[in-house]
Amino acid sequence: MQVSHHVGTELWEQLNKDLVSIGKFDKQGQSMDELAEKMILMKRYSYPEDVVGTASFLASPESDYVTGQLLMIDGGMIMQ
Repeated sequence: MQVSHHVGTELWEQLNKDLVSIGKFDKQGQSMDELAEKMILMKRYSYPEDVVGTASFLASPESDYVTGQLLMIDGGMIMQ
């Protein structure tokens, strides 16, 4: 399963701090807010909880016949 890198995690928070420190954005959170507003159809970034249902299904016996699929869990980002 491939998960988008635009998930509100500690890693993204550190990247956000780094972007502010090098002058790409003026304040904390701005990079994620702008990304969500401009690039994600649902107008919000994802959280780890957004992939729990899909991950649980894929780890369960109910998905035994699922093979070779790419599931976009991106809030509509690919549709923009």
